[in-house]
Amino acid sequence: MAKRSTISSLGNFFRYSDMRLILLSLAASVYGCMLVFSANTHVGSGMRGTLVHIVATAVGMTAALFISQIDHEDICRRWPIWAGVTLLLVLLTLTPLGLGVNGADDKAWLGVSIGSFRITFQPAELMKITFIITFSVHLSRVQKDLHRFGTVLLLGLHALVPVALVFLQGDDGTALVFVMIFLAMMFVAGVNLLYYVIGLTAVLGVFPLLWTFVLADDKKARLLCILPPFVDKYLKTEGWQQYEGLKAIGSGRLTGVGFLQGGRTDTPVSNNDMIYTVACEEFGLLGGILVMLLLLGIILELAHCARHARDTLGSFLCVGMLSMIAFQSIINLGMALRVLPVIGITLPFFSAGGSSVATLYLGIGLALSVAFSQKARRPGTLV
Repeated sequence: MAKRSTISSLGNFFRYSDMRLILLSLAASVYGCMLVFSANTHVGSGMRGTLVHIVATAVGMTAALFISQIDHEDICRRWPIWAGVTLLLVLLTLTPLGLGVNGADDKAWLGVSIGSFRITFQPAELMKITFIITFSVHLSRVQKDLHRFGTVLLLGLHALVPVALVFLQGDDGTALVFVMIFLAMMFVAGVNLLYYVIGLTAVLGVFPLLWTFVLADDKKARLLCILPPFVDKYLKTEGWQQYEGLKAIGSGRLTGVGFLQGGRTDTPVSNNDMIYTVACEEFGLLGGILVMLLLLGIILELAHCARHARDTLGSFLCVGMLSMIAFQSIINLGMALRVLPVIGITLPFFSAGGSSVATLYLGIGLALSVAFSQKARRPGTLV
């Protein structure tokens, strides 16, 4: 009887799960692990960094498959627990327990030592997922009142919490990702476009003051170094990373120099922010296009999940994940191609990092849960 039940459960899993999203995510992760291994070999990180990435990917995928079998409504119903734990972890980074790793100037990590082995974790990555959960719950409860200014104001204050905390850590790139997730989810929920016009006008009005009194000289240089009049001026300083990255991309030509044969240019953090340059150098233009196609496939599948979700809560969860992956991908690829400034945003599924890849799969698990609920938990199929 137990054997029959197990077979039935496996059958339901394959019948009702979004196998396209699972396979696309797995393919992106396998490709990403290959790139991280190659990049770590060139930058001298050895096998430790690669093993951390592989283990985090395996743990994350396992967690995603487990989460996919839990009703997303049950997960969201416990939002105070997820939000409370994440908030506590992020607040700890603002204390002396906060760490900066790999030369980063922001204190956004927590660390635990087990003998001679040290594990670091970036709570802001987990906060992306918990924010998508809490904001989805918030939106689903007030969607009928989005025409009211007070409702929109409270939603804005909700988003301001993670943005402010991450900004205090010194992680401007992640703060921008939160803003983009917020804007995308609000747009899909049906917020009046007038609020976007007002917000854009306010940003444009405040920007000169931020440029004059807030932005440090190095951050100004990062913004300027992608503009043709300033390329040569900042080539040997803030523009060096992108210059070397473009050399690596160009050296790959159509089919690349071959796996593990890259590293001929000195691209800083090629295993993380600039992982796309490794794909283009070793696998050429075709390898770079494959990265984009895999990410586009995942984004389109998340859009499909959002469109066919059984409720607005599920739709918002999928839109949150879609926007996070889409905006991080656009910004990261723009950095590598020198059309956007370097602001320290990783490429989903591909950049090295245990925290980012493991928590990314928690979000994929939420989307898989929404898809499974739409097929298997509707009346007449499964209990």
